[in-house]
Amino acid sequence: MAAVRSVKKTVRTVTKKEFQRYLARDGHCLHCGDDGDTLVPQHRRNRGMGGSVSRSAASNVIVMCSEFNGAMEASETASVTAQRFGWKLRQGQDPLTTPVFDSWEGVWYLLDDKFEKRETPWED
Repeated sequence: MAAVRSVKKTVRTVTKKEFQRYLARDGHCLHCGDDGDTLVPQHRRNRGMGGSVSRSAASNVIVMCSEFNGAMEASETASVTAQRFGWKLRQGQDPLTTPVFDSWEGVWYLLDDKFEKRETPWED
């Protein structure tokens, strides 16, 4: 019987140190304001859209609660909301130039790749 060899793709994930920097930048879930232990990193552009290391750039990762993170994948309504507020990007959208809405603070921010954000005016 021949041995079956499993080949796994190497996908760069968010490290604990990086996640602490996202938490310091965002402070809470951008959807509901939760600042507890349910917070997870959310890739704005899916890591599967090309597999580039840029998918884990600081401008592409935000902090969300695990409940809404799951809802974005399972619910069309949540997905549309996430796209409207910059929490989920469509292919071709640039995380450096597409702002995110902090619904808890009521403010739009542009994110950079240095784990910083700056307030920006934004209209739909």
